[in-house]
Amino acid sequence: MVTRRFTHNQKTSKSAAPTPVSDVNTESSWGHVNPIGPRACYDEGKRVAETLAYGFHRQDGVDIRVARIFNTYVNPFDGRVVSNFIVQALRGEDMTVYGDGTQTRSFQYIHDLVDGLIALMNSDETRPVNIGNGDEFTIGEFAELVRDIVENVQREDGEEPRRVNIVYKPMPTDDPQKRRPDTTRAKQVLDWEPRWTVRMGLEEMVRYYKAKMAEGGI
Repeated sequence: MVTRRFTHNQKTSKSAAPTPVSDVNTESSWGHVNPIGPRACYDEGKRVAETLAYGFHRQDGVDIRVARIFNTYVNPFDGRVVSNFIVQALRGEDMTVYGDGTQTRSFQYIHDLVDGLIALMNSDETRPVNIGNGDEFTIGEFAELVRDIVENVQREDGEEPRRVNIVYKPMPTDDPQKRRPDTTRAKQVLDWEPRWTVRMGLEEMVRYYKAKMAEGGI
């Protein structure tokens, strides 16, 4: 099984390939991105990587697996929205939302992603497969959820939480307004679906960051 896994070529792309016009990202979407915008290298890079993978698959018979990974949060600090929110709230700083907070994302915890990738590598599926969590939040709602979880953890540890503010700044150019995966294919062909709720993963991450900050690691 291990040998088989390493003889495959797995292409992992984040959900920027493709970005759909519709509300739900399905594997059949051809995508809709700005090819000359500030995100173009990122967005189009994902798309061309899939094109190359399927070119080698068709021309040379290369055995491929293509995973389309949706927003995944993971330790340690990576400077992205989930870790930013948690660290800001733990430090008692304003939590920064870019845009008006109505744009949506669907977050999955790293444990589910790893399970999904292993299931894909051990399968015979050569079509793209979405790996993500379908629970959708506006970024404003998500910021409030993180703030509430941080406060609950602080109370459980005998601390008096300080309510932080959520502040809004300009939206980056071409930032997607909606991102939610359709994971029907993963359920059908891989027998995979997320086991971790967003709250479960966030609680574990908050405790991790809180401990690291106490050690001076962040």
